[in-house]
Amino acid sequence: MSTSATPLAEQDSAAGDSAPAVADRIVASAVETGFGTPRLSLLGKRIELLRVDRGLSKQGLARSAGTSRQQLWRVMTGKSELTTTLCHRLASVLDVDSRTLSSAMLGAAASLPNGDNPRLSDSGVSPASLAAYLETSALLLRSLRTLPNGEDGLAIKRALLNAIEDRARAARVPIPAWLFRVRARVLDGSL
Repeated sequence: MSTSATPLAEQDSAAGDSAPAVADRIVASAVETGFGTPRLSLLGKRIELLRVDRGLSKQGLARSAGTSRQQLWRVMTGKSELTTTLCHRLASVLDVDSRTLSSAMLGAAASLPNGDNPRLSDSGVSPASLAAYLETSALLLRSLRTLPNGEDGLAIKRALLNAIEDRARAARVPIPAWLFRVRARVLDGSL
């Protein structure tokens, strides 16, 4: 197994996917994730927060931890138990103490070593609704900054913005003016 994780920017370019194919996958994933797939457990939220913070793809994290992306997903959604061995390997790849993951597995609300609160919905990082997500630009800007640059990055960012607007319209959630300013920044390459 490879010991180095694949950064998000390299994942799609290594696969050789075209920008439209990548964008289609992102939109499909965004729609799928919000509607009909299992929710992440507290452990899954903690792993996801750490993974994104480290700039790792799900595939890269799984490979570096010596497991499959599917098994990692089962653990993150609570469908499978986190073994001690996998806990230690994930902690090593994510550069955290294994207790950070095991406390989440037990449902504890301990803070991460850097002081961040892993209870995403309580900390405002993962709001409960689209309306709450659109209250401020900070969350969307953080998400956009994790995406690759260049032509593929532009396609992915546009697809994400389109998906957010489509879902907001479908849910009759007002689209804030700042969203259009963010779109302009994406299009002019400053974001």
